[in-house]
Amino acid sequence: MTTPLTFGVELEFAVASTHLNNNDPHPTHPGRIHFARSDQRRLTPDSEQRARVHEAIYVALHSAGLPMGPQPICDYMTWFVTDDLTIDPPHRNAPCNSPVYRWHSAEVISPALYFRPGSLTQIRVACATISTEFRVAATRTTGLHVHVGDGADGFSHSTVRNLIALLWGFEPQLQTLFPPHRHSQTWCMPLRVDSMYAWRHPNWTIATFLEDMFSSKFGTVGALVRAFEVCGGDRCAVEFSNLDDPMVAIKQTIEFRAHPGTLDGDDVIMWVKTVVGLVQWAREADSSQLMSLMAYAEAGNVAADNAGREYEIQDLARPRTDVLEEFGIGADGVATRDNWAEDLIFDPYC
Repeated sequence: MTTPLTFGVELEFAVASTHLNNNDPHPTHPGRIHFARSDQRRLTPDSEQRARVHEAIYVALHSAGLPMGPQPICDYMTWFVTDDLTIDPPHRNAPCNSPVYRWHSAEVISPALYFRPGSLTQIRVACATISTEFRVAATRTTGLHVHVGDGADGFSHSTVRNLIALLWGFEPQLQTLFPPHRHSQTWCMPLRVDSMYAWRHPNWTIATFLEDMFSSKFGTVGALVRAFEVCGGDRCAVEFSNLDDPMVAIKQTIEFRAHPGTLDGDDVIMWVKTVVGLVQWAREADSSQLMSLMAYAEAGNVAADNAGREYEIQDLARPRTDVLEEFGIGADGVATRDNWAEDLIFDPYC
């Protein structure tokens, strides 16, 4: 019996703060917006305030029972809080914004987890804690990134080949799951648009694509990774580069980057289940199953659309006190169940 696949998530968001003297623009929201000491009246530099925000997030997640690490040490055994300076604040006209808010970028990264119920519970608790205890928004420049791996091992050549073929064949359908601005964002470019293979084979067909996939020139994982790396943008919607990076020893993962940022735990879990399911199928399918499925694939790309006003009407992430109560976290944000650690926290490499 094969072991469960492993996964990890990266949650990107912006956090609001304001000076103690300012009135609260959203008084019904339970999330805190004051991070300075009560006796401090001077304005705080953004870097100092951002550090306080990150520390507060760390404390909140730790109090909720999640295993926390003080800093990114690349062992992926704990949750940790870091920064992402590519995250912009909300649109100035968005309901979640206010002239008194100062916005700070943040990113919360999970440990490597086996795909099983306890792991998904950790995701729900993390999202609910952040969206309830803070004023946060998953702005236009944020994304939900999910890494999928096979424990500490890399993937076989057939798994990578099957997954690339599946993603290529049905990318237009997958793109319809996301708002238009994610179809051409430089950090999540479609494989059919901006991979090296797409640029080198502009007149591809499904038949010629499959012929290439089963040819000797793509007979190694490294050859596949190099062929489907990004060409003109910063990242592809699905990144395979960790599988062929000599500097990466632990993080042998495939990264799914297309999903827009969100702190809705249900949405995060649904996407985790989706991408793990895709990789699971690729791991188990043989060549005949792949060929049968690809018979339904079509050439072409999703037409470019205007991004619209989706983030001009954005509100704050919804508080989820119901989730916290369900998993035994009190009104003070502290885990109260005696069996919390046994149920929800585990070492993925035990």
